[in-house]
Amino acid sequence: MTAGTALLVGGSSEIGMAVLSELLGPPPRRVVLAGRPSDELWLNADRLREIGYYVTTAEYDASLNAEEIDGLLAHLSADHQVDLAIVAVGSMSAENFGDGVIVNGLAVSLLMRALVQHLGMAGAAQLILLSSAAAARPRVSIAAYSLGKQLADSTALLLAPQAAALGVRILVVRPGFVVTRMTNGLRTPPLATTPERVARRVGHAVAGRRTVVWAPWSMGLLLWIVRRLPARLLPAGLR
Repeated sequence: MTAGTALLVGGSSEIGMAVLSELLGPPPRRVVLAGRPSDELWLNADRLREIGYYVTTAEYDASLNAEEIDGLLAHLSADHQVDLAIVAVGSMSAENFGDGVIVNGLAVSLLMRALVQHLGMAGAAQLILLSSAAAARPRVSIAAYSLGKQLADSTALLLAPQAAALGVRILVVRPGFVVTRMTNGLRTPPLATTPERVARRVGHAVAGRRTVVWAPWSMGLLLWIVRRLPARLLPAGLR
């Protein structure tokens, strides 16, 4: 793996931390965890420090505008070029529909656009978007989350050719149901997975220079079938 600074946006994310740990390689290495200040963010930073990484934290607010995002990334890259960026931003608990679309989609799209330009300065870099199976199969019950993920997922795919010309590879990760704090209390469906299993899928996909990966792989097959069935034949949870 690369040896520059690694950036995790969504530093309190369990899936994001699992993917980061899978790709970091051995310490020492500079790591930046960006996110809203929280106990989880500080705890994740301490865990990495205990292993031997040099870790700093930065505040990331999904409502930042494009100029503020550019400023944040320029600050993070001032001393050490970022060459691995993982975007693990997502929430199902936004206060309203608009916030849900902004947090999961619009803000992530602006962030990725800026990241491609900054990562391109490293010469060779990797950008990973933690998307969702909901981006490929939106559901009424999580409409704002689904629409936001669709926007972010599509943005990543549209940016991929431009990014490749700059030496930046983009990987879009589409997990299904992942057992985490965010899904705590929900019924665990078939094909549920864990952050560690998602991370291993990501590791193999990065090594294989892929652009899209499903976690588990069977989720992609399931949704390929679901998209070809009339909605009236589907269980309520898949509509």
